[in-house]
Amino acid sequence: MSSFLNIRVLATGVFLSLSLAACQTIAVKVPEVKTHDPVEISNASSLATIKFDRVGVKVKRGTAIGTYEPNIFLSGCFGQGGNIFWNQGRVLARDIEFADLFYDEMKSANFNVVGNPDKMFAGVSDNRKQASYLIGGQIEDIKLNVCNEIDWWTGWPRGTQKGKGAVKVRWQVFSVLNRKIVFETKTEGAAKLETGAAGGELVIIQNAFANAVVNLAAKQEFVDVLKESTPNVLDIKNADVNTLETKRYHPRKQRITETIDQTRHSVVTIDSGLGHGSGFFISPTLIMTNFHVVENVQLIRINLLTGRKILGEVIRRHPKRDVAIIQVEESGHLPIPVRETPLKVTEEVYAIGSPLDKKLSGTVTRGIVSKFTTNRSGMEDIQADVDIQGGNSGGALLDANGNVVGVSYAGIGPPGKFSAGVNFFIPIMDALKKLNIVLKDQPKSS
Repeated sequence: MSSFLNIRVLATGVFLSLSLAACQTIAVKVPEVKTHDPVEISNASSLATIKFDRVGVKVKRGTAIGTYEPNIFLSGCFGQGGNIFWNQGRVLARDIEFADLFYDEMKSANFNVVGNPDKMFAGVSDNRKQASYLIGGQIEDIKLNVCNEIDWWTGWPRGTQKGKGAVKVRWQVFSVLNRKIVFETKTEGAAKLETGAAGGELVIIQNAFANAVVNLAAKQEFVDVLKESTPNVLDIKNADVNTLETKRYHPRKQRITETIDQTRHSVVTIDSGLGHGSGFFISPTLIMTNFHVVENVQLIRINLLTGRKILGEVIRRHPKRDVAIIQVEESGHLPIPVRETPLKVTEEVYAIGSPLDKKLSGTVTRGIVSKFTTNRSGMEDIQADVDIQGGNSGGALLDANGNVVGVSYAGIGPPGKFSAGVNFFIPIMDALKKLNIVLKDQPKSS
């Protein structure tokens, strides 16, 4: 005959159900696990940004994952032993405690990790910063030897547990840019809990998981994946200090229909991995777009109208004005000339970009300038009835001659429905000013 003591631990999204059986105990040995020193990283910014995404537990329901031992650490335990069974089967959950453990261990090893759990407010949090890689872990094996403590004076159960345990974790590294798993490995971790705690079984599992994170940080091949291959660009990222000069191109005089094919090839689709937007060349190596298209991503994939894909680096951002600049290696890209004189109300304008779907890249729509308005940040916007949709963000607004006069960024309309004809564009000269970019005539060759 068997007696059962059910212990249920509910913590941060993972429900762990454990059972104690009084007889026919299955032996479970907790292995010794060596803790390795993390790879030495002198500069965190030399690695791509990472963020912990989720933890899974893949253990078959009813598996004996541990034993209750009456004599752990030679101190008082109640009961006659028995097994700890995993009764939840496969569990997959975004778990705040596991995420905290991952962040703390990776940060202490000087990895470029985002998602600081101590920063709760949007103004100071880096949670909006998009990571280049998402890290997922799956616990595939758990071993526990646990003591249910008793009170020395009364002999009554204290409701606390101590002991030791180990886990095996399979890790996957997902590239947000390439949208695929680029690395997979396994590590082990172990932990010992010498002072009893309520729900001590889960505490041991979490601490063993933290040790497995440390051993992940010790893998050189993991570090190698995070070493970014960035384009060969100038160190011109500080817009507050360094003025970026780029060539002034003579404005076009003929009608836009005469040069539209060239213009369409100067407009790109920007693929952040989590969505898409538009952009356009203002020089052979510089692409203008919206900040909300790239956010805080460093490397971004650019899709040309020809179908070719190139890699760019976001080198300047101005979140308040919602503009950003991407730099790519020079490869014969043709820029759109910038018109430096202001528009007038009722002037004909054209929007070009990738509305709704990346397959619609190079779509052109026509309208007129409705008015000039001041937005909530106190900055001037161009209001026009030219049709734009989601995906047009960051695309070019052109005048009747095909010169860029603005950057698409917002519109008013029912959510998920068609444009209402009230759309907003950032004046191109203000966008350049906020990014500290100056157009300059190039000296004539002798």
